[in-house]
Amino acid sequence: MRHNENVKRRILKATASIILSLSLVVGSAHAPGIAYAATSGTGVIKCAQNDWVAARSGPGTNYEIEHKLANGKPITILEDTKGTDGKTWYKIKYNLIVDNSECTSYVRSDLVTITGSSTEVTTVASGSVYATATVTANNVFLRDNAGTSGTNRIISLYCGDKVDIVGEKNVNGVTWYNVKCTKSGKNYNGWVICTYLNVTYVGANDENYAQTLRNAGFPESYINNLTALHSRHPNWTFNAVKTGLDWNTVIANESVNGRNLVQNTENDARKSTAAGAYDWNTNKWTVYDGSSWVSASKNYIAYCMDPRNFLDETNIFQFESLSYNSIQNATGVSAILAGTFMSGSVKDSDGSTLNYTNSFVNAGKNTNVSPYHLAARVKQEQGVNGTSPMISGKYSGFEGYYNYFNYGAYGSTKDFVYKNGLSYAKNKGWNTRYKSILGGAQLLGSSYINKGQDTLYFEKFNVVNNSALYAHQYMANVKGAISEGQSVAKGYTDKNQAFVFKIPVYNNMPEKPVEFYDNGNPNNYLKSLGINGLSLTPAFNSETTNYSIVVPNEISSITVAAETVVNTSTVSGTGRYNLNAGNNIIKINCKAQNGSVRTYTINISRQGESNDTQGTSFGISSSSYKIGNVITGVGPGTDANTFINNISATGGSVKLLDSSGAQQSGNVGTGSRVAVYDASNNLKATYDIVVYGDTSGDGVISVKDLIMINRQILNLSNLSGASLTAADVSRDGNVSVKDLIMVNNSILGKSTISQ
Repeated sequence: MRHNENVKRRILKATASIILSLSLVVGSAHAPGIAYAATSGTGVIKCAQNDWVAARSGPGTNYEIEHKLANGKPITILEDTKGTDGKTWYKIKYNLIVDNSECTSYVRSDLVTITGSSTEVTTVASGSVYATATVTANNVFLRDNAGTSGTNRIISLYCGDKVDIVGEKNVNGVTWYNVKCTKSGKNYNGWVICTYLNVTYVGANDENYAQTLRNAGFPESYINNLTALHSRHPNWTFNAVKTGLDWNTVIANESVNGRNLVQNTENDARKSTAAGAYDWNTNKWTVYDGSSWVSASKNYIAYCMDPRNFLDETNIFQFESLSYNSIQNATGVSAILAGTFMSGSVKDSDGSTLNYTNSFVNAGKNTNVSPYHLAARVKQEQGVNGTSPMISGKYSGFEGYYNYFNYGAYGSTKDFVYKNGLSYAKNKGWNTRYKSILGGAQLLGSSYINKGQDTLYFEKFNVVNNSALYAHQYMANVKGAISEGQSVAKGYTDKNQAFVFKIPVYNNMPEKPVEFYDNGNPNNYLKSLGINGLSLTPAFNSETTNYSIVVPNEISSITVAAETVVNTSTVSGTGRYNLNAGNNIIKINCKAQNGSVRTYTINISRQGESNDTQGTSFGISSSSYKIGNVITGVGPGTDANTFINNISATGGSVKLLDSSGAQQSGNVGTGSRVAVYDASNNLKATYDIVVYGDTSGDGVISVKDLIMINRQILNLSNLSGASLTAADVSRDGNVSVKDLIMVNNSILGKSTISQ
């Protein structure tokens, strides 16, 4: 389960967009495994006049309906994505008629009419390669221009694909890269959104600044990208946070089952297959939170935690310092608030004039929290227009109270949300706007920031707060810091202010940044393996890869059949085989979707024309038991040592195996097996043991056997092999009431079953 801090985080992040849905599921990451592209534009809902369109919590009909939007409802299109139903969905922003609160949901693209296009600003158009990048998701569209409104898809790119960056545009605050790439031998040129590219800059050659970074404690593998970012944004400051922790130790601790999660809809490569987190025999992952959050794979955790994967203009904001710094000034705060309801001043309830910019700066100084972070957080919570009753001061019963950070705002209806949030404000005494801003800042600081977890990265991965290393992490979503950092970056329309970034450095890091590929399901296990109804030794188990079987000379061919656990895996080596006298080796390969192969081997010994298990040079015999096609004469309760001491072997050896193929211990029962080996330890023959009346195979005759025989008579079960033979206690070739009575009398002590 997630830590308790996550619950607090959910409350803290209760925004206008979840006021009516109120599932309170942490939504800091996009729907996993789906590539989003920023769209810039406006539109209206398109449906029948008396109908409505479902606005859902995610891109697909399997997500919860949050609102019902009427025909003609104006919306702002934020992003598009391929939904879980295979259709294109828009992430949209809109205001509710009831209270004008701003909400964010998803609708199908065919139910929207686009009415406006995006705003483009060309920022870089060099034409030459100035950076390379790796695609980090699947189905990322390469388009013929920046943005999605009015552009066409050229091809789809997939996780791990490499591209060269030759230019960029800013579309409604989101960076789009002009890239070149090669797919299937063909060259392409187009535009890709920054969100799904890990960027490495080329030719950053400011050696003086590079040396400054080295002196600050950054390893060489950090230098190139940070130098390139400095050349673009000279006001940015990069601080190396030397954790003193061993990289492998960190990843091992963060990989504990349930500590870092992904949704079950993610690419299977992102999910853990560690013991307890995954069942190889069923292809099922253990759910640790909600109905779909499962453990992330160790490799994916390492990828998400390696800071070097995220040193570009968008992803670096997960490292933005959330602590106060004197270089964070009113100019920077004003840039963040520009175009929102907080761009100027407002009358406060105590009669004073509250200037939002100055309020965030003062609150930041007083609480040691970055005023940039405070301004961005309230902007995120209250939206651009700021119409929520949480900050109106006019909500019935709570007049004069304000809750800018939406603390405690949760509930099953919007009224409960408002009342709970404003009750929280009232209990805190937030009866002015400024008290709400200052009080919210104090809570932000005391929970994480002033404990050293003062970046989104450190809130997600606690590698700095030594009193609770790897714990006190605000959410379990492994992509939480990445997604929130990207969201913050989009919110900063002006990135030229003096940001401070605190970037972790670990001991013994890999020489190069950790790479990760969405290469699919890793399961290369077989669900079943069999030969013409013959019995393998040992009995089939998906984890056992070596089997033996002895067949008489008259069997000259066999047919191997196998089934994979996962339908994305493939199997080879099945089918018909002709057998030579002596040993025949058959290999069956199960290949997983990710390319890994598991080989199952069957050694088939076909006997010669004269059965060498019965000759004078080699064979078995017993003065106590009958040895034919099966071994009988074994009484109930016979222990393994007694049995094996009454078997004689000539020219070889024997082993007593249980029904699973393991060395037998305890009572010998129906289904136990004698394996016969020659002097060279080659398996030459196997014999099933039958204890008449013992259909269950536990070596005793009990009510359990009575029930099994009764079910066989009533056609409720289908006994086979040694168990079916054992059920025919009367040896008349049928399992009938006569056998049932004989077993019943044996249990009651009235008679003894002849073996």
